[in-house]
This record gives sequence, structure tokens and C-alpha cells, in this order.
Amino acid sequence: MNIRFELSDNCPCGSGLQLKTCCFKKNSWNKTPALIGHHSEKSNFSHDKCYANLTNDCSEKISREHLISEFILNNLGNQKAVKIGGLHWQKEGQVQNISKAGLVSKVLCSKHNEMLSPFDAEMGRLHATIKKYDTSLQTDELDEFSIFCGEDLEKWMLKTTCNYIVSNQIYSGEQKVECKMKEIYVDILFGNKPFPEGWGLYIDASGDDKIQHHNYLNLSFTVKDDTLRMTKLTLNGLTIYLLLERPTDSKKGIIYRPRAIEMKKCEVKKVMEISWQDKQYNQGVFLTYEKPITRTSQEWDKIIFKKKAGS
Repeated sequence: MNIRFELSDNCPCGSGLQLKTCCFKKNSWNKTPALIGHHSEKSNFSHDKCYANLTNDCSEKISREHLISEFILNNLGNQKAVKIGGLHWQKEGQVQNISKAGLVSKVLCSKHNEMLSPFDAEMGRLHATIKKYDTSLQTDELDEFSIFCGEDLEKWMLKTTCNYIVSNQIYSGEQKVECKMKEIYVDILFGNKPFPEGWGLYIDASGDDKIQHHNYLNLSFTVKDDTLRMTKLTLNGLTIYLLLERPTDSKKGIIYRPRAIEMKKCEVKKVMEISWQDKQYNQGVFLTYEKPITRTSQEWDKIIFKKKAGS
């Protein structure tokens, strides 16, 4: 890449701090994970409607938690509504503007909800960066670079999964499926416990590696024996998995905890570095830009959501 950084430059993690005091350490990039609950006094209160009540550290107020964080919803729509397809009660291929106020559930107390806000911010910034890089590849020839924390992205996936489990919003076709909310999920989110071996974030690099010029989101789940095994998130054509079991086989092109996502057009590169504290993870996902395909928003919706609904 043709980017030179000075130690006095603002860090590409979006913190507003200089490189030398932020994510550039020992001549390499490293964005450290957010530590949850370390700086707050324990309440010694357990709210029966908060799924993190095992921590005995709840507030008395239950929050209205978005099933999919508001950062993502704001990227997808306007301040009041978002265009969504693939919900269990919608017809195949149907896309509607849904009020954001209707995409909430009461599953966490306000204290625990606030604790998870760094994960919302990190995934929201990744989604916004994908949109930004896709647009800028159409108009400029400048290399760009940003850095993200892999552990925080991974925990956003788990947080979103827990929202769906506890609010009983997981479906197989039209059939609602009840899933166990496991104590280990709370330990990972609020106790800073690591994911078991093989669990965690995977990205699909097995397709045609073309950038998808359409801003959309699709979420689906795999359940077996009342336990959620996998969450699948498609974000602007990028497929991300959260695996909540150790994989029994490995599929070609599915990368565990990828180190970077690169979007390329000829020699121009837009790179999203993903920092992991375990440095063994070094595979990347490479996407190639081709000229935009001109379709109306309605045409894109029909193609994408109908395909997802029938897959």
C-alpha cells in the first residue's frame, strides 16, 4: 500500500488518539479488546428480566435493546425506519420499511446494555467502512487503511445472537424454535472469558470474491437439539459466521478469525486490518472490485432478499 504513517498521525482505529499512544505498538498494529465491567462498582442486584443477572450486577431499569444494534440500523436506513426482508412473517421476496422502534426487545438491564456498547460501535464502524470503501473505489485511486478489534467484532455477533435467543425470535421457516441461553455466553460477554477452542468468528471467502454494491443485511440461525449452533450474518455481500461449537469439518474458503479484509480495484487497495490478541491468525479475505451494476434499489432488493429467503 502507498500509505505512510507518522507517529503523530491520528490512529486509523477511529479513537482520535495519535498512533504512538494508541494501536501502533512495537512496530505493528494491535487494537486491544474492550474490557467489560472493570471500572464500575458492583451493584449486588440481580434483575429477573436481564439475561446477565447471573453476574449479580444489574441496574433496576430494563432497557429497550435493539435486536440488531442501532449503529447497524442507522447505516441501513434513516433515523426512524430501515429496509428489511427475510423476517419470518414476511412473504418470500418481500421487502418493507420497518420502524426501528419495532426491532427492540427487553432482555438486558440498562447497566449491562451500556457495557456492550463498545461492541456495537466496532461492528457499526466496520459496516460503515465497508460502505465507504466500496463507494470510494468508484471515484478515487487512493489506498486506505483502517484497523478493528477482532474480539470486539466477535462479541458483537454473540451479543446479537443472545438478543434473538432470549427474546425468542429464532425461526426455522415459519416455525419458532426455542434455544437454550447458556451461562457460558454471559461469561464471555461480561466476564471476559475466552471463546472455547474452535468457537468464534469465521468469514466466507469461498465465493466469487466480488464486492456487492448494495447496502443490506440478512441474519439466519442453525439450531440442533434446542441449542443454537451457528449464526450467519450477510453484510453487504460479506458472509460472517459465529460458530458456537467446535467444527467437525473444515470447508474450503471459510477463514477462522481473519487478519484482514482487502478490497481491491486494479492496484488500489482498501484494507481493513482485524487485530487479534492471538497472533497465529494471519489469513486474509480478498475482494475484487468490478464496475458497478446499475439497478434500482427495488431491483436489488428483489434479487437479494428473494435469493436469501429461498436459500
